[in-house]
Amino acid sequence: MATLYTVSFKRTVLATLIGLCLSRYAFALQELSDDGLSATTGEGIAILPTNTFMILRAAGPNETQNALLNDRTKDTGYIHYLPVGGLTSIVQDTNKDGYVSDGVTAIGGSVRPVDHSVGKADLYLYGLALSKNANNDVNSRFDSGLTGLIANAAIASWGSAQNPWIFKTTTAKNVPNFSAANCTGASDLSCQITYLNLEAPLYDITRPTTAEAGADAYNLKLAFWTDAFVRDQSKAEGSVDQFNLGENFGTTAAGRANRLRLQAIWNGFSINGSNLQMFQTLNGATNTKGMSSFYNNTLGLAGVLRFNSGDGANLKATMTDTTTSSIGTTSAWTTISNGQDTTFGTSKTASTGNCGNASTGNFTATAGSAGCKYIVQNQKRTDTQTRTRTWTAPNVQGVLRLSTRETADTDRLATPATGGASPNFASNEGLYIYNLNANLVLGSLYQPVILGSDGKNLSLEIARIPNKPEIYKKIYTDYSGTDATYLGSTCNIYQCGTSDIANYQGGSPRTDYSASALSNKKLATHSSISIGTVYSPDGGKTLLAFKGDASNDAIGISFGGPLQNNTLTTTTSNTAIQVRYAERAMSTSTWLQSSRCTGTNIWGTCNSTSDTTGYLYQWQYDNGTSLVNSANGWTATPTSAASCNGGSGSCNNVSGTTPIYGTVANRTWSDTNLNGGAWKSTSSAAVNAFIGASNGTTGYVIPATNTAPIPNVASPSPSTNFGSAVIDGLLIQHMKITTTGL
Repeated sequence: MATLYTVSFKRTVLATLIGLCLSRYAFALQELSDDGLSATTGEGIAILPTNTFMILRAAGPNETQNALLNDRTKDTGYIHYLPVGGLTSIVQDTNKDGYVSDGVTAIGGSVRPVDHSVGKADLYLYGLALSKNANNDVNSRFDSGLTGLIANAAIASWGSAQNPWIFKTTTAKNVPNFSAANCTGASDLSCQITYLNLEAPLYDITRPTTAEAGADAYNLKLAFWTDAFVRDQSKAEGSVDQFNLGENFGTTAAGRANRLRLQAIWNGFSINGSNLQMFQTLNGATNTKGMSSFYNNTLGLAGVLRFNSGDGANLKATMTDTTTSSIGTTSAWTTISNGQDTTFGTSKTASTGNCGNASTGNFTATAGSAGCKYIVQNQKRTDTQTRTRTWTAPNVQGVLRLSTRETADTDRLATPATGGASPNFASNEGLYIYNLNANLVLGSLYQPVILGSDGKNLSLEIARIPNKPEIYKKIYTDYSGTDATYLGSTCNIYQCGTSDIANYQGGSPRTDYSASALSNKKLATHSSISIGTVYSPDGGKTLLAFKGDASNDAIGISFGGPLQNNTLTTTTSNTAIQVRYAERAMSTSTWLQSSRCTGTNIWGTCNSTSDTTGYLYQWQYDNGTSLVNSANGWTATPTSAASCNGGSGSCNNVSGTTPIYGTVANRTWSDTNLNGGAWKSTSSAAVNAFIGASNGTTGYVIPATNTAPIPNVASPSPSTNFGSAVIDGLLIQHMKITTTGL
């Protein structure tokens, strides 16, 4: 038989505490000694769970490790929450017409519309398991580790000999009461509270790294199943039809589904730093200025409940960008208009085109068109750029998963707690909450949570903060830091009040609330709840949710499965086209083709003439600098005929014929025979207008660099990722909840 030793201790002398070692084999209690015991105050015990875990299972014979790990049919140990009391008419009046009607009974000569059946719900919580988070599996209720051994699930040491669980009674002094008068000192009995305190191990700022030092306590796994059934309160507990509620029940083969089923799994969290006090409240409150004498000498509670997954400032998804550039090969020059027809293109030849390039006839009618004036070629190069953005989820230890979807139908009106089959939940469904840090401050010794009753109903109330500096300055926060008399602060993952013990966060109750004892100290008075990527810009005073930037992304809440890496790829291309062209122009030469005398004077001299101008039409070709005569078939301009002016009256001089057109050789040109011309690439609005934008642009040279645009890629962040969130500096100034019969 084990013996419990009661010793006096102070929180700073942890080596003097009694160690309670828990394992699945034994309870071991050991009294520790220390020279400092004479200087300690208070009564209590220290509890140190070691090599421990818990599963809520049905009773059975000694089970093997394999059965504990794999036989889920016995995960039926349960907690049953039963509804009590009847239903009020307000609840039963579902159509809100002011009456509760079954649709049969006449009221005032008429039958009112029927109200639907309503009932209270039975709640079964079963399969509850607490273990070490061995493999971070969000589908596993109880972690046995990768090797399947129970030892891997055991919490090696929940705390340490220097930082155990503590259950103690302590008297706090200088606690301000609700009266108008201030405390007169440590001996003032009206300002003393003796409280019963349950305190988890303090939160270690540096986080222990070995199991023996308590590292497992910062990496816990908690999981359970729960079923809720709407009860027919006219049926006795245990009746086969106790949950067959509803006027339409049984109209289908499967019956009405009156069950809500939930699975909850929380990996990688800690409750270290939590504490809960129970005490009798102080006196002094009156029914004035919003206060109540109900606060006096009643059952009071206070505490700090801390559920922390860890620092989330660097818990960021990474976004990486890679761009691959590909420069294509430039094609050979391709003729897109061959200069043989007025119409753009290459479908006509010299003989079939209308530019007159294969005949000696008149070609001036079409010679002015761009199709006859230009031979155009282009060459192309197609470049591509491929951009890939990859969103990589961080490795998250703290994940709370809530899910409801099963992999197969089970009896909707049965639960394993009453002999039904154990559920199997879908592996990638539900709500995933990453890196949840919830630090909830529930009252204090001077602003307690009060449990009481007026003889009819139970009430839960967080007392009002009175207009008394001795109290409100211990609660409110001066965020500017200029007024050191305000001692309130927010409890979060980075800080929780001021600790009296080095290397640990504060938040534990104090034994002296005098001004001198609290000098330069902060008290945990405000709550914080943060999810995902949350950081503090001021050393823990305030929290901010990370909003993300070009290379990082916040995580916090997701739906429909664990966050998965995601990649998006976009490719852009561009075909660059450069153009060259050959150009020719019509050359028109003139000469005096004929001169004829049309009148003479009395001396027989010609005094009136009729002259005819001769015209020679042929092509000149642009050599890149100027227009030059064609290399082949250039026709010289005939010599002008002598003028008859002043000559004999019988003058009639003729030189050649008119008009004259260039020879076939003068007209002949092609992309391989430019007839004295040269390729040009200078900008030409006329050529651009002729060939159209899709065929290129003159004056453009394909650059050596990639011409494809950098692709725009949408964020590959999964659509199920809803980012981070924070509620910071939450202070409950007053709250009252009163129960009334439903």
